[in-house]
Amino acid sequence: MSDTSALSHDYETTAHFAEQVNSAVLSLKKSLRRRTFSSKETGSLADVVQAVRTQIAQELTPTTPSVPPEVIERLTSEHKAQMGYFLEDLATAEKALRGNSPVDSEVVRVLDDICDAADASASAMFRRLRRR
Repeated sequence: MSDTSALSHDYETTAHFAEQVNSAVLSLKKSLRRRTFSSKETGSLADVVQAVRTQIAQELTPTTPSVPPEVIERLTSEHKAQMGYFLEDLATAEKALRGNSPVDSEVVRVLDDICDAADASASAMFRRLRRR
């Protein structure tokens, strides 16, 4: 596979991930305003948060859904100084999204961090792809 083809594939994967996560978070935010959200909606976000946490902590299992490596690298570099706290925030957000505690502004902040990293990664890859 050529460099351009590989980069194009990586961009497509990262952009698709960013689109899915952004759409799910936007839907959750709308649901929070109405104070009604479905477990399917929050369950898929909980799976994403769990995947991010396990990939950052390098606790991969065969059933862990994959998050693009660029997103994981960006989150790791952004939260390097306080990685323990970030992993704890991810675990707390996952529990809330699974219905074990209320979904609050801290959960939304964690989700926004993931969205920001996904968007920034997709944008950076797109710029690299355009330069080729």
